[in-house]
Amino acid sequence: MKPVVSLALLTCLCPVAASAQEAEPGGVFFTFGLGQTFIASTDRDLETTEAEDGLESVTDLSFGVVTETREQRLSFDLDTAFSFTEDEFADEGIVARLAYSRNSADASLDFSLEGRREDIAFLRDATDFLDDDGVIVLPDDFDDLTGTGFRNQTTLSVALTWGDTAPVGYSLSGSLTTLRYDDASAALVDNDSGTIALGMRLNINEVITSNIGLSYTQSDDADAPVTETTTLSGALVFARPLGALTTGVSVSRDEEDETFWAASVARDYTLPNGSLRGELGVVEDEFGDVRLTGGLAFRYPLPAAEITLSADHSLAAGDDRAATTFSANYLQELSPVTSMQVGFDFGQTSDPDGSDVIATGSLSASYGYSINEFWQVNVGASFDFREDDGVGTDSTSIFLALDRQFSFRP
Repeated sequence: MKPVVSLALLTCLCPVAASAQEAEPGGVFFTFGLGQTFIASTDRDLETTEAEDGLESVTDLSFGVVTETREQRLSFDLDTAFSFTEDEFADEGIVARLAYSRNSADASLDFSLEGRREDIAFLRDATDFLDDDGVIVLPDDFDDLTGTGFRNQTTLSVALTWGDTAPVGYSLSGSLTTLRYDDASAALVDNDSGTIALGMRLNINEVITSNIGLSYTQSDDADAPVTETTTLSGALVFARPLGALTTGVSVSRDEEDETFWAASVARDYTLPNGSLRGELGVVEDEFGDVRLTGGLAFRYPLPAAEITLSADHSLAAGDDRAATTFSANYLQELSPVTSMQVGFDFGQTSDPDGSDVIATGSLSASYGYSINEFWQVNVGASFDFREDDGVGTDSTSIFLALDRQFSFRP
């Protein structure tokens, strides 16, 4: 999904979608979404070899259905988008997700199946990697997402917890992911991976909680040996009046019996208005060197506005390429029917010495107007950029978006 479309949806559709998903339990609830965006941009594909200026029309369709009781919930969501330019009609991709959860007084079961088909050429901007909390999560193949073709990913996840109200609790989870590429112009490799994890929680006293976890991951790239990683982790959580203090340490062993470790400390603060979380860690990389990691997240709600900031510098134990992300957003309600949003998102990966940089980002602004309780209109502009190993390109866009949400209970 293009960044300007994402911005339009964040500005005026998310509150409507959220209210639909938070309907009172009982029966079946349906939601439908229609979005039409017109975009004028320079170098819309951020290609370093040939700029493609021009006009583009993007149509976004969404469907959701949920049925739930007080003990269980079943939902299905589908989202797809199509684009039309002066000389091409293209499928921008499709995302489908099926989820089921069941809860009791002392246990819970969660199941989800998600399939994604996305145009590689449009996975260029950090905005495309925002999760549900507004935090940028770069995929493992971020460095290779250039050129043309499609990226197909299917993920199956299951999680079971029990002993939730007891002094000792347990968890068991597993996931399977398949990644396939169609007609890709870059040297992208298909992958199958799976993870199984066991966990135990122990309430030492009213202040201290300990968590112990053991996980096993297997990853299989096409035409490459299977890699295996076993990780043992432990954490202590100290309940404090203003927020929890969490310390953690982990040790990982790969298929060659090499071990790598990581440690971190994090603190959550509940502020008079908003929240703040900070984290600092150290990790051993692929070459045995110790490197720093850390993150910061800040949320500051106002009577008619909200400010969110997040920054993260991460590296998995035993890896060599670090990922750095930053996101800043300001949302202002100008009146009961109008709003304004300004956002900046940035994502980058690099080698230990700071070389071979792949970076992408976006600066966006939009103005939203609610025609009525169903129809929303947005106008705005964005500046996108990408740097690939010292070669940079950028794109400027202006857009007009019209969106409609339907919801009903039969």
